Amino acid sequence: MDQIDNYKIIEKIGEGGMGEVYKGIDTMLEREVAIKLMRPELINRQEIVDRFKSEAVATGRLNHSNITTLYNFGQTQNQYYMALEFVRGETLESIIKKRGALPWREALNYAVAALEGLEYAHQLKVVHRDLKPSNIMVNEQDNIKIMDFGIARILGKARLTKTGNFIGTVEYTPPEQIQGKEGDARSDIYSLSAVLYEMLTGRALFKGDTEFELMNAQIKEKPTSPRQFNQEIPARLEKIVLKALEKDPEKRFFSAREFGQALRNVALTEKDPEPTGENFFMLFARNYPVVMIAAALLVPAGGYVFWQMDMTEPSQVAPVASAPAPAPQMVNLPPAETQPANQLPEASSQPVAVRVPAQPIQQETRLPQIEFPVEKPAALGPFESEVPDQVEKPKTKNKEPVRTADKTTQAPSKPSGSQKEPSQNKASATDEDPDIDDWAIDFFNKK
Repeated sequence: MDQIDNYKIIEKIGEGGMGEVYKGIDTMLEREVAIKLMRPELINRQEIVDRFKSEAVATGRLNHSNITTLYNFGQTQNQYYMALEFVRGETLESIIKKRGALPWREALNYAVAALEGLEYAHQLKVVHRDLKPSNIMVNEQDNIKIMDFGIARILGKARLTKTGNFIGTVEYTPPEQIQGKEGDARSDIYSLSAVLYEMLTGRALFKGDTEFELMNAQIKEKPTSPRQFNQEIPARLEKIVLKALEKDPEKRFFSAREFGQALRNVALTEKDPEPTGENFFMLFARNYPVVMIAAALLVPAGGYVFWQMDMTEPSQVAPVASAPAPAPQMVNLPPAETQPANQLPEASSQPVAVRVPAQPIQQETRLPQIEFPVEKPAALGPFESEVPDQVEKPKTKNKEPVRTADKTTQAPSKPSGSQKEPSQNKASATDEDPDIDDWAIDFFNKK
């Protein structure tokens, strides 16, 4: 089948218990549509036909931004069909499978948007009765769209399900609906709270191997605290979720408006917890799995490359052995020799050694020889010790010192009592220093 009325079939995008869903084009309005066809073999089952018509009537009543819009309902070639709004995006079911538990604020936003759509439907006496992650779409603008009012019931009309029977998905069905009792808006509140629980924790409300175990858990067991699986969930949010999951409908929120307002208050007043290193890593890994997979592949590859470089570098570069630094050497000056006072000291032929820190050099380098003249102080006269300490040294006069042409010139006589015999290694005052100061000559003259 390539076309139904003015709708061109493009491709199959899904199927359910009563029919199949195709993507199509409205050739008159040139817009994308979702075409839901009832299975041909069910055309003779009146209860199925009545239920299909009931879905079309319930959806046709609703015109809300958070609910898919019904464009048309018709019959062709013994088949009933519905032309619905085509939503580009993905279901909450696929999002949870890919990401696991969602950040609590993101889950809260999705739940509040769904509750706004439910509030509008409940005002028009329409109860969905089959809310689950696969029936809630998130479009490309990150908005919620509730789909598939297949078992929706319009309150006040005759029941299509016999008393004692239930139709729905057990994991999200409220206890009263499992027991075959009459449901109302609070049944949808329970089902949406079970969806919110799964968004916050990444797991279903109850688990069981059979439908009987799941039905028994929905009726008798208490849900596990959501914070046990996700510590980032605020305590106030946990209390709200558990209240909406009460077994007794009287203990739940009375309406979708009340439930939504409680969630909005949490979003406005609660602060995000400070992320620890572990929580931040897990959050990043959950939100960006492709990046984490790429990093997991690149890190071992990079380590292998560096390991190969470390293995090849030593063989390519020859080790350079550094020569040990020579120990510093000291050269001592020879002892100074006593020289006559009337002779200038001869320049020492011995160089003065200077301590130089040894450094590794390429060729021998001679240090320049530095010669320092060694000058001995002039010898003092024999009577220098008898000069009183209190006698001030007179200022030196610019007189020509007394010089002897030869050794026949005699020095002034010296008192015999105080004269001392000079030692062999000392010369007389006049012989030793021709430049003796005048004050010493005056002293001898006075004597």
